[in-house]
Amino acid sequence: MNNRVNKGVTRIKQHMDVEMLKLDRADWLKETLNNKNVPEYGRASTISRDMQCAKAAATGWLSGALPRDMALGFRFADRYEFDVREWVMGTKQNPQTAEWENAIKTARAFEKTVADMSDDQFMMIVKLAMSKKDEELGALITALGTILQKK
Repeated sequence: MNNRVNKGVTRIKQHMDVEMLKLDRADWLKETLNNKNVPEYGRASTISRDMQCAKAAATGWLSGALPRDMALGFRFADRYEFDVREWVMGTKQNPQTAEWENAIKTARAFEKTVADMSDDQFMMIVKLAMSKKDEELGALITALGTILQKK
């Protein structure tokens, strides 16, 4: 399949067999910019002025095209505070960030209730917290805490 054009619609084939069509990307960017309160009327001109790029480039992005100059694309994403990977591929950069943060907080809280833990033991608790559902994790952490309580 030609990755550039398929009956006027660009397709991006991702590693996970998920496709984001050019029109989907345009809709995603429109919604993203709406959420950032970027006025829809004159949007291409506003972006062009903010980014110091050609209005044609901004119009292309709003139509679902990707930037030819990726440095400019990254500056655009930074300026309007959105994830480049999500813009290009349709998936968030770090979908597990919140899970990791929660697991680390859980391990830190657990660490305060027991004798000193080695780095390996701490990482075991983090991995355990990542692998368990919240309702299972609470009971397991309580049981481990009882066994390893500070004296």
